[in-house]
Amino acid sequence: MQGLVHFSRICLKPSAFKPVATSLGAGTPLVTSVRTHLGYIPFEGRVGRKLSNTELFLHELKAANIQPAKKITYTFDPMREDYQSIRNFMYFWNRPKVLETNIKVLTKVDIVDDRREPTIVIELQDKREIEVRTGNLTELEIARIVNYYLLPLVTEEQAATETKASKAAAGGKKKGKK
Repeated sequence: MQGLVHFSRICLKPSAFKPVATSLGAGTPLVTSVRTHLGYIPFEGRVGRKLSNTELFLHELKAANIQPAKKITYTFDPMREDYQSIRNFMYFWNRPKVLETNIKVLTKVDIVDDRREPTIVIELQDKREIEVRTGNLTELEIARIVNYYLLPLVTEEQAATETKASKAAAGGKKKGKK
């Protein structure tokens, strides 16, 4: 390996670099480097473990916002084998943190006995409906579907209420004795 010049993955003997007179000038080598990029930037930071389905579901639950919904109807038949995921989803989506995103939302649970597939029907503020058939879905898949359709419809609300302290800080008059 002595006496070899390395160009990326090509090994050439030093005799390959004999200058040849070209139109560009004398002394220009005929061989150019094969490598055209600067390399890869290594990942910086700690590589964590893969999240479990429960942890992924909790991330979806944290991002949940039902502001565009007017009414949510859960329909399932407890005699079917695939109703458990909708019951678990219903439990978590009726938690106070999720319901605080829309105080006026109506939640209705229909327990039927006609072997119907479990469904979630979400009526939106703009009169549209989203129907999610949850027969063969897990809780995580249901949460991802609901967030996929609801989160883009969320609008930021401007707080119109002002506190007394903020009014006083803005330069309002203080009432009191002279």
